[in-house]
Amino acid sequence: MGPINQQLIDPQGRVIRKLRLSLTDRCNLRCRYCMPPDAEFLSSDRYLQPNEYRDIVAELAELGIQQVRLTGGEPLLRREFPEIVTALATIPTIELSLTTNGLLLEPHLSLLKNAGIHKLNISLDSLQAATFHRITYGHALERVLQAIAQAVQQGFQVKLNMVVMRGWNDHELVDMVAYGKQLGVEVRFLELMRVGYACQLPQNAFISAQEMLARLQEHYQLTSIPSPRDSTAFRFRTSCGATIGFIASESQPFCGHCSRWRLSADGILRACLFREGGIALRGMNAQQRQQAYQQLLGMKPAVRGQTVSHAMYQIGG
Repeated sequence: MGPINQQLIDPQGRVIRKLRLSLTDRCNLRCRYCMPPDAEFLSSDRYLQPNEYRDIVAELAELGIQQVRLTGGEPLLRREFPEIVTALATIPTIELSLTTNGLLLEPHLSLLKNAGIHKLNISLDSLQAATFHRITYGHALERVLQAIAQAVQQGFQVKLNMVVMRGWNDHELVDMVAYGKQLGVEVRFLELMRVGYACQLPQNAFISAQEMLARLQEHYQLTSIPSPRDSTAFRFRTSCGATIGFIASESQPFCGHCSRWRLSADGILRACLFREGGIALRGMNAQQRQQAYQQLLGMKPAVRGQTVSHAMYQIGG
């Protein structure tokens, strides 16, 4: 029996074509906008197995999912990462990409290339070791920078994601633009999102994309770059030749054109990052999952909520 809706189009007319696929909720950093130092994680026996990921993604691909981004937590911590990637790489109609903090990236570059994963989003909140440690509790900035350099050298399409926080790393905006220009990679500046643990940060830590933009315009002339309608970022070319983007999910929500669903490591399929509920797919047969996909189309809100209490690292960053 085929699905009622042969394409994933929700009641708002939004076409769902992207999936954020979480492989684990664990991470080897403790970024202050994401998780507490004493974070508790799922038992590994609750994780979806490689064949379950493949079955679900293959079904969603038949319904029009085109892009699948592997996330976490830190996805490279997942012990079965090679098996999951190999299984997903057999689905010919999807484009796989990866979001990572870079700490474990370098040893995985060959595997990623062989699996056809060429696009990497790498979190980099500071170029200064002391600030990097203050934000992430990590001491391995040089390892991350080395992994970024290696990925660029090997021909991966790299984007750097910087969550900008007032009084923490906002003094590094220009430095990050210069770093991106030097490597020939796009830098994206993200607004702090009121999700989970980040809600405990002081309100004045938030900086809007427009304020970031104004600060950078003091140093560069910016030329707008067209982006797809469902892009999360609006992008510019700087007068120094760098490419930058801004993700303004707080001040300029893009719900009206959102094309994303999220699948957590324990099999909860969610229609929206800012909606608490989802549908548990584990234990369902193929027919039940098809019904779940149709049900989820009605669970994507027209506009986003103000805050959510569930943890970012548990739902796929």
